[in-house]
Amino acid sequence: EVYCMKKRYAAGLALALVGILSGCGQTAADNTMHLAPVELSEEQEELIWLTGTSTTANTFFLYEFSGNHTDANGMEIHHYIWKDSQWTPYKGRDGLVSGMYQMDLKGQPGKIALRRDGDINANFAIEVHYPDGGWSHLAAEPKEIEGLVVGENSVAVGTMEEPIDDLAVGVETPILIRVYRKGDTLRPVTVAAFNDPENSKAVQEGVYAEVYTVIFIQK
Repeated sequence: EVYCMKKRYAAGLALALVGILSGCGQTAADNTMHLAPVELSEEQEELIWLTGTSTTANTFFLYEFSGNHTDANGMEIHHYIWKDSQWTPYKGRDGLVSGMYQMDLKGQPGKIALRRDGDINANFAIEVHYPDGGWSHLAAEPKEIEGLVVGENSVAVGTMEEPIDDLAVGVETPILIRVYRKGDTLRPVTVAAFNDPENSKAVQEGVYAEVYTVIFIQK
């Protein structure tokens, strides 16, 4: 329990440090959202490393969000797995794994971090630093991954790569996808596979796939 608390504290501190050193100054249509991947500077990576959080490839993904005179007052993160040839909500509740409502999204930017500790089969923890200064921690635990062995499967990870400065309220946006495939031949995958899985060879040939999405809502 003490170890878990240290991990949560370190993750929260890492997001706070990044928040001090970054921000967004976009201009976009009213009642939309800004959602973008954050590229870390060397100084930011060093500060995050000091908290015990690795930023090496496929272990740490960071995004920022803010509102453009928006009516949205809530944000949800959803988790889906590929099952029976379709994206299926993980653990019901429409795949909802994290949500915050009745907050002001017109001010300071917030941050979303997905962090993986351990080997490639490790689950992702989700850290959210909200614009009002609050933060939340959630460790995702899909049991399907437990039976996968790194030596027998290739793993591809795709993330949101370009910023969206005028994301409409209510539009679900994929930010990370991970696909396991038998053998050592790697099939590249992009987050576009969430909306168009039929044309993704990685998803169609995979033995397991999961995706995380973000949606901003008025509630």
